Amino acid sequence: MVHYIAELDESQEICAVWVKEKSARGPYVFDPQKHILNPKTVSGYSGAQKEKIEEWISKSLQRSRTPDYHG
Repeated sequence: MVHYIAELDESQEICAVWVKEKSARGPYVFDPQKHILNPKTVSGYSGAQKEKIEEWISKSLQRSRTPDYHG
């Protein structure tokens, strides 16, 4: 199971998402160049609502594919 952990800034907005896989030694920061979000995988979410974390990851993936993205 993959666990997504939202890191919030002082205004309570997500500034990073950490990923903890069951087999990993520790969590790591989600990197859109290396990772994907598979909605079919059973996952856990903490630090923010599941929808907010998935939205942050989607935007992160979009930014990584579009260098001039300003969303």
